[in-house]
Amino acid sequence: MERYKTLNQNEVKELLKKENTILLDVRTEEEYWDKSVENSLNIPLHELEERVSELELNKTYITFCRSGVRSKTAALILLEEGFKNVFNSQEGISTWK
Repeated sequence: MERYKTLNQNEVKELLKKENTILLDVRTEEEYWDKSVENSLNIPLHELEERVSELELNKTYITFCRSGVRSKTAALILLEEGFKNVFNSQEGISTWK
């Protein structure tokens, strides 16, 4: 069973209106610079474990990628690192409006 909730795009946008919510884009830097969501934070999945100390435990994180595969892994990493408010975006940048 997943320990995080997967959100659709409308749910993501609603949650992002709340204070202390971060959209964590785990695509590569190249993908991020090609197309990204305004105010998102980019930490590529392959760097997440070594850079997790850059994140604040008391914030809410929504993991996000191109199609939803890497973001699932990222959500699990955050939970393993002790983060409590973790969500995964069902849709990736390819369907972002």
